[in-house]
Amino acid sequence: MNIFFLQREGINLYHTLSASETSRNTLRFYHPKEWPGGVIIPIESLVSGLSIAGELRWYVRRYMQDVLFEFPGGNYCSLAFAKQIYYDREIKPEEDWPFRRLYVIRNGHLISAEPIMQGVTGREAPVFSPAITRFVVWSTEQEYLGPRKSALHCDENEVEASE
Repeated sequence: MNIFFLQREGINLYHTLSASETSRNTLRFYHPKEWPGGVIIPIESLVSGLSIAGELRWYVRRYMQDVLFEFPGGNYCSLAFAKQIYYDREIKPEEDWPFRRLYVIRNGHLISAEPIMQGVTGREAPVFSPAITRFVVWSTEQEYLGPRKSALHCDENEVEASE
């Protein structure tokens, strides 16, 4: 299982996290790797990934465009959906999950996260290359129906409470 931190344009996220003592302390037991478009961190469980995202919340809001989780089997989900899976234990994502977005990353920048129409399988294998990366991301119904929001806005109440 992995967690992806997608950097904002003009940010070298790996360098930013490495330069900060706070983030270095948070990540000291993990092995973050630079990835075109951000940072990837291998994690053991969903709860450990949510914990890392929570600890790095300030960095998520300031330097990241999105946070994604990769499950075994090559399925990806948004931070909001990962929280929904964890807190609402009745949600069991399946291969035919209806709320998905196609993420396209070109030269390290997220350029598109369009909803996939219901009925379209989206089962084509993820495409990873230095120039362009495409993969399907499971999302919440709210994320699917509305405009794509960055990880900064995944929990509006949390954002408002911290400001």
